[in-house]
Amino acid sequence: MSQKPNVELRQSTVEDLDFLYKVSTLAMEGVSAILDKDELIDEAHRFHEYKNKFDPQKIAVIVFNAVDIGRLRVVKTSDEIYIGGIQILPEYQGLGIGTKILENITKEAKIENKTIKLEVHKVNIRAIKFYKKLGFVVTSETEIQFIMQK
Repeated sequence: MSQKPNVELRQSTVEDLDFLYKVSTLAMEGVSAILDKDELIDEAHRFHEYKNKFDPQKIAVIVFNAVDIGRLRVVKTSDEIYIGGIQILPEYQGLGIGTKILENITKEAKIENKTIKLEVHKVNIRAIKFYKKLGFVVTSETEIQFIMQK
């Protein structure tokens, strides 16, 4: 019998800025490689933009076995839970961590009678398969993203 991952969330602080930028960059590397393939990436400019938008009150750090390994942004309204981003460092992907987090969000949504909505880049095939496996369906799309709901 496999052991469930020990996953916790903690509120991020300004001290987490560098770590959270690293997580978002590394976790999205494959997607960025496709979407930004024709652009020269200015890493300093990208970090500056991230820092300017960074609001630690809106981001949780994903902690696995007492190690910071990811980031989660969730926005809650009276009728919806919007997952604004879930990124996990590549070496921790595939261990059931994302599944555990989304199971917890699903339980909360069910108790509160809310829908869960998220956006995923169309080129992020692995994430799309993951969300579909967890019961999300595509409800609409933009040029580069699917909007999925559960």
